[in-house]
Formats: sequence, structure tokens, C-alpha cells
Amino acid sequence: MSRKSWTVFWLAALLLLFVFNGSLLITDSVESNYALTAKEMVVSGDWLSPQIYGQYWFDKPVFFYWLTALGFKIFGFTEFAARFFPSCFGLAGLGLLIWGAKKLFDDKTAFYSGLVLLTSVEFFLISKSVITDAILFFFFSAVLLFFYLGYSTPQKKYYYVMYAGAALATLTKGPIGFLLPGLIIFLFLAVTKSWQEVKQMKLCSGTLLFLIIGLPWYLAMISLHGDAFTKTFLGTHNLLRATVSEHPRDNVIYYYTLVNILALFPWSGFLPQCLWQKFRKQGSWQRPDDLTVFLLLWAAIVFVFFQNMATKYITYTYPLLFPAALLLGRYLAVKGSRVFSRGYLLFHGLFYAVLAGAVYWCRFKGIAPVQDEFLVLLTALAGLGLVYAVKSCNKKYLTAAVAAMALFFNLAMIPTVAVPLSGLRSGKQLALQLQNKYPEKAEIGLYGEYPTSAVFYSGKKLVKLLPQDEIEGFKPKAFSWSSKNVMPYAELKSYAGVKDNVVVVQRKALQGFMDNADTYLLLAGENKGWYIVQG
Repeated sequence: MSRKSWTVFWLAALLLLFVFNGSLLITDSVESNYALTAKEMVVSGDWLSPQIYGQYWFDKPVFFYWLTALGFKIFGFTEFAARFFPSCFGLAGLGLLIWGAKKLFDDKTAFYSGLVLLTSVEFFLISKSVITDAILFFFFSAVLLFFYLGYSTPQKKYYYVMYAGAALATLTKGPIGFLLPGLIIFLFLAVTKSWQEVKQMKLCSGTLLFLIIGLPWYLAMISLHGDAFTKTFLGTHNLLRATVSEHPRDNVIYYYTLVNILALFPWSGFLPQCLWQKFRKQGSWQRPDDLTVFLLLWAAIVFVFFQNMATKYITYTYPLLFPAALLLGRYLAVKGSRVFSRGYLLFHGLFYAVLAGAVYWCRFKGIAPVQDEFLVLLTALAGLGLVYAVKSCNKKYLTAAVAAMALFFNLAMIPTVAVPLSGLRSGKQLALQLQNKYPEKAEIGLYGEYPTSAVFYSGKKLVKLLPQDEIEGFKPKAFSWSSKNVMPYAELKSYAGVKDNVVVVQRKALQGFMDNADTYLLLAGENKGWYIVQG
């Protein structure tokens, strides 16, 4: 590929990953937990033991909190700061993919693999989100990429990078950072009957490197916090998550199938024929080469592993995008425009038309505060026109046209859909009102869903209020999802009965509040679904 092509590619990547990051508010309930924990790390000066609401918080290892806290130290407590390192690691993951594709295949495959990852829906979303997955993606992918480079080349020093990556993945997400890549490597060695390679894998020195990087923080936490750390971190956030569903409605067999069809769009339509040609050649079945076997195992084991976990999150299978992008990039590089059947282009066009229609419908129905919906419609129509024009004039540019369509559509969705939706799922406006109206009050009661983002933005202590009969079930208990309830809480009736106490009540919970508060309160204000009342 030409230098000009690569220059355009990296400029597009920078634009997609960093544009509007300062306009996307910190949302509840996931992003705000990470952001508030990192903020308290900076404010408290304790960079060892993560805290939230002034309480020790053992849901994740420390590495992502360090990065987010560092972002806050550099840029202040802003949205851009919180999203800075996820975007940086999104860019790093893209660079790792391209570098790996050049090592494993060639420059053309690297370019197409990069296009697939850059323009896929999930890469775009996760690389702009205040969550651990962009960082895990980079280290998880590095473990497996450098394993295969060590396995397939005489350069056995690659294995040291594998061990270092596993240690940093473990500091980012926990035991899954080395257990799941280890399972993939084990099964690959079993399938290919390559056990002799174990002797070359620097087991002793590599394991020592892994322990030097990954173990000290865990030992420090066990020394400082003992059972409180091991029971919460290993018990609740690892063992319980794997065996007891946190969101039972998502525990269905097709969950990750649907997730990954969307995650890889607009390239997911090529997966069936890509996989088919890996196993069929000239009308007969064939065994794929070792590299293809490794990439297929990588993707399949990630998919099956998380499909069989009780708790499911959309982002869990994100690591399979790395091998999927390599497989699809190679397929596109070899087959070229021949992969674009009429059926695929029709599916491609219908999908964007449905997305654009959904945006307009949300605006029309008042379901979400979507802005400039006509920009989304115009982008979709212009992009579809571009794809079909290229198909008619010069088919060899079809891949670039589809990628450009995805890129511009994603960019159009940020200000028109993502920014207003982040406002809908954030407590920032409530926090600013509380700051302006009650600057002297450090503590405010809250009844309804708990917006951690309001704590992040306001710096105030928000006390969750509960009826007397709900308090016992709410108290945090070991090996239970209630262990996540570490925010301050109080009994509703006694708190609301204190003169001059300010209480924020969620609009949909107002009737329950009136039924349980058993006291008269004066309405003091209203903000986007929240009432502010005062005794």
C-alpha cells in the first residue's frame, strides 16, 4: 500500500478515536464507577488501593484506574481526560494489529485488517468508553500475537513479550488476563501436537517476568486488606460473575451471536464465506494451515468461553475482533472486489437505512434527545450512493468505499446520537444544579436509581435512601451481588424527617417516596427527571 493510503488511514483513526471525546458525558452505571474511583485516587493520594465513596473498592485490578487517574492529573477532571487513555489504547491496538499482520502476512493484508478493525462498530464504541476493554484488548492480543510469533519463528525472545502482556492483562482485568490466553495456547498446542515447543517457551524466566510485573500489587492488597480483598475481588467479581448471572435476562444462547454480528459490522456479512473458503478448496475439504487454526481457535474459544459464563456483558467477547480482523483482512486482500455480492450490498444498504430510520423515529417519538437526525439520514444516503457508484464505475475501490461509508456514518452518529444519549444517561446536569443551589451542603439524600456520575461531577456525598424493609437486603454481603452496594445509605423516613435536609427524588420513584417518607417536604426544584425536595 502507498504511503498516502497509510497517511489517510492514520488521520482517519485519530479523527474517529479522539473527536468529540470532551463532549461525551460520563454515563451511568459503568463509566461513572471507573471515573469516580480514579478521581478519588487522585484526591486521596492513595494510588494503591482503589476507593469509591470513600470506601475500598475491589471490583477490578488497579491498572485502568492508574491510567484514568493519570489522565485526570494531566487534563483535570474532564470527560476528555477520562476517555484519553481508552482512545490511546484503541490506537495502540490498531497499531498492534497492523504490525502483526505485516509480520504474519504482508502489507496489503495489514491495511485491510486495519480497515476492518477501525471501521467496525465495537472498536469505535469501546475505544471511546471509560471501561477496561480497550486496554485489555491490547494486552490480551499482545499475549497471543507474540506467542505465535515465538512459535512460528526462530526469535524465541518474542515469548518474553507474551509473559509481560499476560502480566499487564492480569493487572487490568484479573485472572482472565492469563487464564484465557493460556487456554487458547494450550488447545492450539494440543490440536497441532506441538508439545515440543513448550521447551522453547522460556517457562522459568518468562514466569519470573510475569510474577515480577503482575504479582506485587496483588500481594500488597492481600497484605493490606486480607479477606476483604480476596472474598470481594476473587469471590464476587470473578467466581460469582462466572456462576451466577448478574443480568439473567441476557443469559440466552444467541446473545453473543447477535452481539458479534453488530460488533463486526459492516464486515460481519463476509464471515460465513471467509470461513467456508478456509476449509474448502477446489471442491474438497482441507485442513487449514497452523496460522489459520490459531486465529480460528482464538476467536472461537473467546466466544464459547464467555457464552458459557453466567454473567454476560456486550464487551466481553471484544478480544475476538483481533483474529477476526486478521482473517477478514486476509480474505479481502486476496479476493478483492469479488467478495461484494449483490446480496451483501443489499444487506449493507438496508442496515444503514434501518439505523438512520431508527434515529429519526427516536426523535419523532421523543424516546431519546437525538439532534440533527437529518444529518444522519443524509450521511447514510450519501454513503450508500458512494458505494453503489463505485460498484458501477470501478469495483476495485469497493472495500475503500464501504470502509469510508462506515467511518463517516460513525462520525455523524457521535454528535447527533452519542452525545445527546450520554446526556440522557448522565447525572451531570443534576450535579451542576446541586452545586449551584446548595454550594454549602456536602451531603444530600437521594431516592431512586443511584447516579454515580452525579457524585463524580458534584463532589458531594449522595446518600441512598431506602425504606426500612429494604435495608437488610441492600447491605453488602460476601459472595453476593449486594457486595457492590458500597455507596452511603440511610433509612428514608428518619433522613427525610430532619429539618433542612435536601433530598433528590427520581420522578418515577416519587410515589414510592411519598408513601414511605411519611413527612411533608417542600418542592425546591426539578431537573431532567429528578425532583429536589427540602424539609
